[in-house]
Amino acid sequence: MTVRHYVNCDPVSMLLAGSVLFAVISVSACSLFSHGRLVYDRERIQIGVQADPSVSRFSQSVLNNHPINLTPKEIESLLRVIQVSGYSGTLGGLIAKPQPVSLFTPQELSIISGHLATAFREAKPTERVFFSLPKPEAIYSEDRTVGALFFRGRYLHVVVTDHSSFIRTDTGGGEYRDIRDTKGMKLWVAGPAHAAMVPDPEEPRWAHFERVHISLDVKRVLARKENVPAAPMNQAGAETPVPLPATVQESGQQSASPEDLQLQIRELSVANEELKVRLDEQNKRTQQLQDQIEQLRRELSSSDPKGPSFKAVPGQ
Repeated sequence: MTVRHYVNCDPVSMLLAGSVLFAVISVSACSLFSHGRLVYDRERIQIGVQADPSVSRFSQSVLNNHPINLTPKEIESLLRVIQVSGYSGTLGGLIAKPQPVSLFTPQELSIISGHLATAFREAKPTERVFFSLPKPEAIYSEDRTVGALFFRGRYLHVVVTDHSSFIRTDTGGGEYRDIRDTKGMKLWVAGPAHAAMVPDPEEPRWAHFERVHISLDVKRVLARKENVPAAPMNQAGAETPVPLPATVQESGQQSASPEDLQLQIRELSVANEELKVRLDEQNKRTQQLQDQIEQLRRELSSSDPKGPSFKAVPGQ
């Protein structure tokens, strides 16, 4: 006996199957587009090119200076001065003082600088270069250093979404960390270089969850003959001074012109604002910690059953 299998080819089923196939293809295409194209993918290090979300698809008035030809040494000089501070966990971040560390270790820079240079030569004006590095000397750690770079106008813009020095916040269920959790990260520039003050019209329109970013004046940083390496990992309890503008550190060595004095005033104002922001963040974290302690106290009080009350018996 021959058994025949019939396929349901009614229009409704075919339309449903076509919709599912289209959805799968669309999701795959979106995933490929969001991840961009890889230039280097070895030893868990990924460097590539992706669409820049700060470039509008509807206007070509703002574009990046890509492709751009830089040597690996120049890229190392630019990235060597960048520091990052943050905290690990929730309660620890509320009470710990942030200590800046190198965004990239010297070993990481020596490995990735050449591949970053290749990526910048391949990038289009609407694209940026992204990086994703594993935690140094850690085989099984899931913590990574992730971010992106792009040149626009006079500036190199750096955005960081994660750093391996600060472990992920424990969600209690083994889930991946919330993308809105930036671990309290903040980017700094080690002297003698300093962060660029980008005018508002030239400030990139950052993506919603890319709040940790900093900018460098490329010519100023490369013009300095000596770039002091970023601060190494600090020991527990070690104090790290707040990076001061380079012009302030050099003011005692040579006389300054009126333009230099104006620049010093602006940089001191920026440093003062940064100190105020850090103080506000510290106060906010302290208040959050106090609120959490108060909430725990109320929960313990409400969960503690009241013992039975005993009335005094006369004559006893």
